[in-house]
Amino acid sequence: MARTDANADVEVPPGRSRAWNFHPKLPIAMSPVFDVPAKPRAAFAWLIGSWFKLAPPLSHIVLAVIPVAFLLPAMSGMQTLDVGWMLRIAAINFGFTILLGTALHLYLYVFAGQQMRLKFDVRPMEKSSRFTFGNQVWDNIFWTLGSSVVFWTLWAILYFHMAANGWVPTLSGIGQSPVWFVAFFFVIRFWQSFHFYWIHRLIHMPLLFKHVHSLHHRNVNVGPWSGLAMHPVEGVLYFSGILIHFVLPSHAVHVIFHMYALSLGAIYSHSGFEKLLIRDKEAMKSGSFHHQLHHRYFERNYGSEEMPLDRWFGSFHDGTEAASKRIRARKKLIFAPK
Repeated sequence: MARTDANADVEVPPGRSRAWNFHPKLPIAMSPVFDVPAKPRAAFAWLIGSWFKLAPPLSHIVLAVIPVAFLLPAMSGMQTLDVGWMLRIAAINFGFTILLGTALHLYLYVFAGQQMRLKFDVRPMEKSSRFTFGNQVWDNIFWTLGSSVVFWTLWAILYFHMAANGWVPTLSGIGQSPVWFVAFFFVIRFWQSFHFYWIHRLIHMPLLFKHVHSLHHRNVNVGPWSGLAMHPVEGVLYFSGILIHFVLPSHAVHVIFHMYALSLGAIYSHSGFEKLLIRDKEAMKSGSFHHQLHHRYFERNYGSEEMPLDRWFGSFHDGTEAASKRIRARKKLIFAPK
């Protein structure tokens, strides 16, 4: 059993603790890109390394090429709001979501393809009256498909209609601006992290949390279908990150990559497992312990590992017992009798 050290400066190896069935090396690391003093070699290694191993960012760009090359309607056909091409975009979005969500859920939770290895929280999916239909999985599927994918699709339809009419800046291909075409993928990842942090802080305000975001936070222990289980208001805000493409020159593959990072990325990051194992060998990084901590300590870790906004604004939980003790002490002060 791995030791959980009360001193947050002491590195704790991956393993078990009283709080977790599995945790990665603690304290959890953030991207070195924004470290002060600057660490250019570490930053470059992180930027390049995250693209050259089988992890969600690489899978998103590979998957983004498929609809752009074979499935999306012709841009000229999207100049008018015709039901045919809009339904095709909806079918692509629902299809990819259902395929990935179902595959991960079946492998990890129904067939227990890697049992409890690398699973953060030991608890199974719940059957409880606080979930729609009294079942966590069916609740999550309902809100994913009935809310989030709907608003993701509407945002995508709006963008492609505007792009087809020349109302937003677009790129015809990599040859038009090779440096920007490649660099924009990195920009999107940091923009996604920045946008998510502030949208997330917004919906944690008491009124919005009570009536909107609490639906997502019914998932304390998460599974693949939990990532997009959102109230409609949250779905609209979450996918509003697409607005960057309304002002910066984008190719369709940039937009689809961005939308897959938000949608399919949420399915991966809420899988509940650090990595996917096939025959006991690492196949792919999946879950995010950084975000898993948010579901347990909900006023911490609003952002993601790409940008250290949580560290800058005092909302970071590094996974150590020391950080948990500080949170418990703070709550005691807040709720202590006056």
